[in-house]
Formats: sequence, structure tokens, C-alpha cells
Amino acid sequence: MTVYVSVLIVGAVVMLTFLSLCVPTVSYPPPPSQAVGSRLLHSFYQFFPRSLSPYLPGPLSLPLLGNMLELAHDHLPSHLTSLARRYGNIYRLKCGNTTMVVLNSGDVIREALVKKWSDFAGRPHSYTGDVVSGGGRSISLGDYSEEWRVHRRLAHNALQRCSQQSLHGVIQKQALHLRQVLLDYNGRAADLSEDFTVAASNVITTLAFGKEYEKSSSELQRLHGCLNEIVSLWGSPWISALDSFPLLRKLPNPPFSRLLKEVDRRDEIIRTHLDEYRVGVNTVAWLTNLYSNTQPLGYTHVHMAAVDLLIGGTETTAAWLSWTVAFLLHRPEVHYRTQYTTLHYRTQYTTVCAMYNSVSIPYVFSIAGYFIPKNTVIIPNLFGAHHDPAVWTDPYAFKPERFLEGGGASTRALLPFGGGARLCLGEAVAKMELFLFTAYLLRDFQFVPAESQASLPDLTGVASVVLKAKAYTVIARPRPTMP
Repeated sequence: MTVYVSVLIVGAVVMLTFLSLCVPTVSYPPPPSQAVGSRLLHSFYQFFPRSLSPYLPGPLSLPLLGNMLELAHDHLPSHLTSLARRYGNIYRLKCGNTTMVVLNSGDVIREALVKKWSDFAGRPHSYTGDVVSGGGRSISLGDYSEEWRVHRRLAHNALQRCSQQSLHGVIQKQALHLRQVLLDYNGRAADLSEDFTVAASNVITTLAFGKEYEKSSSELQRLHGCLNEIVSLWGSPWISALDSFPLLRKLPNPPFSRLLKEVDRRDEIIRTHLDEYRVGVNTVAWLTNLYSNTQPLGYTHVHMAAVDLLIGGTETTAAWLSWTVAFLLHRPEVHYRTQYTTLHYRTQYTTVCAMYNSVSIPYVFSIAGYFIPKNTVIIPNLFGAHHDPAVWTDPYAFKPERFLEGGGASTRALLPFGGGARLCLGEAVAKMELFLFTAYLLRDFQFVPAESQASLPDLTGVASVVLKAKAYTVIARPRPTMP
């Protein structure tokens, strides 16, 4: 792998040295702004760019490569946060012909995503993004436009109607099934991450396709294997480099070839589910609501909405559940305080919700605008904002009590679902999932470290599109008073 990376970098430098003048600049139109003042600033900037854009600090940029090596760190959110301690809450990075500005403060991120959402709702054109998003026709990666707004509204409304009809029952069924899975371990130590993934996935596949799976299902394994591989590969800097260094697309790139193969597998799986619906094999509320209102759009939009729902609604919830148990192993007294005998008496509701608020699942937005040249990519570093020592006392400690009355923390400082036009499509589904799954787990089990595990779970995490807990084993011990 080292040899491959070295050859790739050396080849890029040599080719770009001689041909850099021929490299086209990626260009995309800025999203429409609703603020007249903002439009005037953008127009004025075309004539006086230097006077309107004060120099942004940032690490030294290497010739041609820029700061590409800064973006190749294993734990990118943490590294971006460490750079903020050196360069401030707003700094710039260069990657080939792309300029990026990283926002690390909750206030600045909220100003961009919420207060000035119309200027910060776009997505830059991306070569690799087009590959995984059906040519930019997904909700997560599509650029801001009237077509995108219709697409998102239809998918969101369909999900809302579906949720009103059956969401609570669907989640409760999967929570009870997960409970039985943990009981079947009979006190044996186990890595529960796959069980959490199956439970979260079944909520989404039930809502989207009217199907649920056992962990041993070959169809489920194929689906998860494919989606996990896409998420892992697309987060690779050697694939991301193709966006900033177009000439690299002419070179052999085994990771990119694997990505293309996995996208083909993913699309085949989704087509099978949609074809079953169209011929009447399954009648699903979400697809019914979506298909009945997609005349302005087309099949690819429905296809990509299903992909967004699967990826966005599975790995995030599964990762959150793994983090929850990992944190509880570090602070078992929190576990004891949140246990109660019935879900109908929510005397500890605020404590459960506080724990939900103390864990953030970061995901990255790329947005154009903000008093800097167009074609600049804005990266709100939610991990950094949620670990800002100016806002959070002891920011890396698990302290859900900080969100209780008198705890000193405000939920306003949290942006776990993003904001503005790019607010997470499944926020309502995720909140109900996290509460119900966690409530059942806390009510019915005591989680204790496995004797074979030398230490408590590592809380550093593994960074990809979703920040996951490192693998660990745990014993789910049934509580004596469990019904």
C-alpha cells in the first residue's frame, strides 16, 4: 500500500508540474440567494476580490498538492479540530485547484447553515459524487435547485406520512427483537455492533420496502456489505483526490475501480426492491406516497431517495447505539440512574434524552458562498463544534448530566442533524429510534465489560462518513426485574 501511495503522489506531482496549466477548474453556479445584500456582495466581489476577502490562516500549502496530506489523516474530524486550536475557528485548506474553508465553531456553523441557509445550501459538482449519486440526483449530494427542493420535499412528506401510520410500531417491534437477540447470548461476551446494524436497518427496510431480515440473511449481508464498502471507499483520500486532480483519473486506481463495482451492486439491489413494488409484490407506505407524487421527477430520483434513506438511516443509528453502550461501560452509574421498569412512566426521560444529546454523529456539508470566492467548499466541522472547550466544560468527557437542569449546558449548542435546507431528512425517525432502542436496552439489561477485554472500549473512534466506535465486546446481563 505504501508503494502504491508513493507512486500515486509522485505521478501526480510530475504530471501536474508539466500540465497544470491545462487542468480545467471545476465550476458550479452558486445557489440562489434570497438576500439582496448578499447578491450585491457576490457581484461586487467579482471586481474587488482581494479587498473583500481577508487572508484566512491555515497550514502551509505544498506546491500543487496543497494541503492534501492534511486531509489524509485517519481521524480527520479530530485532526481538523486540532488545526483549529492552531489557526482559529475559521481557516482554509487547499487541495489541488479546490479551496476549502473549515468552520469549527457552533456559532459560525449555525450562522452559515441556519441564518444564511439560502447562501449555504449548495453542493459543488463532484466527479466522485456523481458516481455514487446517480449523476447528482440524490438528496444528500444533489446541488440546491428547484428540482432538488421538489425531490427533498416529496421524500420528506412521504416519510412523514409513513411515520405517522406505523413508525412507533415498527421501531418497537425491532427493539423487542433486539432484546431477544441479546437474551440469546446467555451472558456470553459479544460484539453487538452487527446486531445494532440489523435492528436499525430493519426499521428502514420495513418503512422503505416492507421487508425485514435476520442477521444471517444473505440478502441483508449483501446489502450491508455493499453499503459499508461504498462508505469506506468514498471516504478514502485517494478517491477524493480525483475531484481536485482531474489528471489522476487517467491513472490506474484500484480503490476507485472497487467503488464503481460496489455502486453497480448497490443499484442492482435497489432496482430489485423497486421492481417488486412496481409489480405489486410489496405495498409499502413510503414508496406509495413517493411514487404517487413524483411526476415532476423520475425513476432515478426515487432510486436515489431509497439509497439516501438506507445509508443515512442505518449506519448512523447503529453507530450511535454502539457509542451509547461504550460510554455506559465507562460510567456505569449513569446506566443505573436511567433504568426504570416501564416505558409508560418516563420519570427519567430527560436523562435518556440528555445522553442522546451528548453524543454527536458528524457528517460533512460542502456549501458554496460566505463572502469568499465562489467554488470554495465550506466544511462545518461538527465534531470540533461539539468538542469546543469554550462551550463545553471537559468536552471529551461523557457527562449527560450537563444537559439536566442546572448542568450548565444548552442544547442550542448542538447541531447533530445539521441545519437549514440540509437538515437531516430522517431527524424525526432517528429521534424516536434512539429513544426507544435506548430505553429498552437500559430497562432490560446491565452492560458489563467482558472479562476477556483488557480495558474499557476505546473512545477515540474510527472516522469515515460516520464516526464509529472501535470494536469491543460486552456482556448484556438481563436485569433481575426484567418483565
